[in-house]
Amino acid sequence: MKTRAYLSLLAAAALLAAWPCPPARAGGAGTTSANFLKIPVAAIPTAMGEAYTAMVGPDSILYNPAGLGLLSYSAFSGAHNQYIDGIKQEYLALAWRFPFGTVGAAFTTLSSGDIEAYDENDMAIGKVSTGHTMTMVSYAQSWPHFKKDAGKLDPMLITPPWTRIEPVADYRPKAYRISVGASVKKISEKLDRDSASSYAFDSGIALILPHHFHIGISALNFGGEEKFLQEGYKLPSSLRFGLAKDFHTVNDIMVFTVASDMVKYSDREYLSATGLQVDVMKMFQLRLGYKTQKDTGSRVSGGFGLNFDRMADKNSFLHGARVDYSYIDYGPLGSTNRLGVQFIW
Repeated sequence: MKTRAYLSLLAAAALLAAWPCPPARAGGAGTTSANFLKIPVAAIPTAMGEAYTAMVGPDSILYNPAGLGLLSYSAFSGAHNQYIDGIKQEYLALAWRFPFGTVGAAFTTLSSGDIEAYDENDMAIGKVSTGHTMTMVSYAQSWPHFKKDAGKLDPMLITPPWTRIEPVADYRPKAYRISVGASVKKISEKLDRDSASSYAFDSGIALILPHHFHIGISALNFGGEEKFLQEGYKLPSSLRFGLAKDFHTVNDIMVFTVASDMVKYSDREYLSATGLQVDVMKMFQLRLGYKTQKDTGSRVSGGFGLNFDRMADKNSFLHGARVDYSYIDYGPLGSTNRLGVQFIW
């Protein structure tokens, strides 16, 4: 029994070592479970430093479920994260627009690979592994919304780089948009032969003001606790506040989108994140991000994207497809690379 407990603790320590956490003041480092939830996985938000609380897209399900309610079309997002020390992470998200709102679903899984295991006498006894999954379902709706606008771009929102979706041409009230959303998620972790799971909840609100000015507020991972061995730990809940705005050059040859977030995790100090996206002719996107957290070598992120929707026929089911890449360097721990895809219809 001691050996089993020792293996579990060793596997947990290996995963926590792979996730570089800065010194915390609130609950203190190591006082929360399921810290894989802090690892960014979606390619676009990661490249922008995770300044995504006020942005709108299928990846909003990870940062502010209210963003899903502002989508007028359905979308899919997926990503693979080649993390440090052989750790791999996968991510899938789906946002389906209905007249009564947007229903979203997401799944992430993280695997440590094989880890050398030792018993209480420091004797090698083989290999163990860890597994971590999160499954969630979301719902969001915005007001005012118009059934005739389904499948068209809302001109009040920050302009996305899609070219096969027509914007709304006739008059609509342009004073504001407000959206609310909520998610329920199940988090499960397995450390050697021990496992634990918990349920948590997200909620958020998004406000769209004239001239493409976005405001977002969200609360993530509240209400859950995981228990390994004899002790329970709460999930790393967080509060997020974000702003976003885009700026257009003549004829929209280039569109600059700036986003900024303030984030408070339950087990660390406040941090801020700032992201920039530069879209060129709705074909190529360059992204940069910066965080004020104290992780050595991980403050700056970057990436790029390529839009292939011009290759799609206007009458086809898919109206857009894109590929995105993001990069974060953790210094001595190594670099991480994320490759993502998105489809809209």
